[in-house]
Amino acid sequence: MTSALVTIGDISTTIVVENVPDDVEGADRITLPCGVATLSQHHLRADPPLPEELTNAIGEMVDHLDDALREVPALIDASPVTVADHHVEVIAAVEFGGPIEAPTFVLSRDAAEDVFRTLATETSSARRHNPGLPSSDVDTVVAACCALVAIMRGLQLDAVTVALGGSR
Repeated sequence: MTSALVTIGDISTTIVVENVPDDVEGADRITLPCGVATLSQHHLRADPPLPEELTNAIGEMVDHLDDALREVPALIDASPVTVADHHVEVIAAVEFGGPIEAPTFVLSRDAAEDVFRTLATETSSARRHNPGLPSSDVDTVVAACCALVAIMRGLQLDAVTVALGGSR
């Protein structure tokens, strides 16, 4: 059995696939050359983003994820999958409706898709009124949703565990 930790950063996304139990040595580490800032800069220009911009942002992440799956096939069967970094904490907070005090939060794919659909169809001025969304993340949260949704779709995940406040 394998587990995976996905860290969605600004410039890149890192995936660490570990064997459980540790009777098999090592972990595979893959870095995808796209993150929240790069997806936003390359694809999301309109406010709200156009459907084709969203499709292209998700598509870029899925394409890189497909490369990772060829490199580390065990990734497709990884369970549990934990996602980490500030960007996914924000998505979880929007789903929850405010700050989450627990060390982890289980985010279903349906909930992630719902947050994505809601935020992606709002202008930035409307988006800033969502409970749980810090004003500093209004302009980046849609790209973060694109990245997370792409990972959940690409790995066919029903849910992920969001590591909050550095709990990894």
